[in-house]
Amino acid sequence: MHRCSLAHLSLLDATPPQLVAAAGAAGFRHVGLRLHPARPGEVPHPMHEGSPMLAETHARMADLGVAVHDVEVIRLHAGFDASRFDGLLAVSASLGARYLVVNGDDDEAPRAAASLAALAERAAPYGLAVGLEFMVYTAVPTLDAACTLVRRAAQPNARVLIDTLHFARSGARPAMLDGREEVARDFAQISDAPAARHPALSPGEEARAHRLLPGEGELPLSAIVAALSPDAVLSVEAPSSVRRHHLGLAQRAALAWRAAQDWRSAA
Repeated sequence: MHRCSLAHLSLLDATPPQLVAAAGAAGFRHVGLRLHPARPGEVPHPMHEGSPMLAETHARMADLGVAVHDVEVIRLHAGFDASRFDGLLAVSASLGARYLVVNGDDDEAPRAAASLAALAERAAPYGLAVGLEFMVYTAVPTLDAACTLVRRAAQPNARVLIDTLHFARSGARPAMLDGREEVARDFAQISDAPAARHPALSPGEEARAHRLLPGEGELPLSAIVAALSPDAVLSVEAPSSVRRHHLGLAQRAALAWRAAQDWRSAA
């Protein structure tokens, strides 16, 4: 049976230990942690080796039986230096993470592939797979582009990560997953949305703050998930600025858990 995880983006206002606590209380047994800023201006949580917050996160994980499945997000760009992330890799491994989520910002494909390969090589000794997430507003906008980049990187632990919103907004269809050896089958990020993006929202705005929970929209979630392995981890990544304004961390985590379970039961 598919296992559900709670992505940090769903509760981005939570610290890592707060996320673990809210997720565990709601019923989740896995979380994804954002330990590296996704955009300029974001301040990373003090989760370096030896930090009090890292120790607190470990303690809450042990108390609640919650595991860290994935860590995000590293962006590939011109001038990328994989050695800068050795500390993050070590912390990720100490938390038991299995995946490192990567976005692509480098328009020069050969250089981007070399960067991805270098990161995957450094991640492998830590037991980490590298999941390249494609998004229409990045330098890796489509499933085809992501698969090509992963093939060029030629590392066994580098895979294409499916996010159901980005998958749909890129124009991809579930049948396009057939035969794609580059695609991760043990992990995906799931959220729902209307069939078309609201014209008042940019793709980035929709993705970062206006997603729906599984079962609340019109995306072909069941067909996408059917292409994954039966025991894949499905990370609920459904940030909502409206819910963040009106609901606390525990309430949002509980709502995400109930929605995911209801959707799985109906699928």
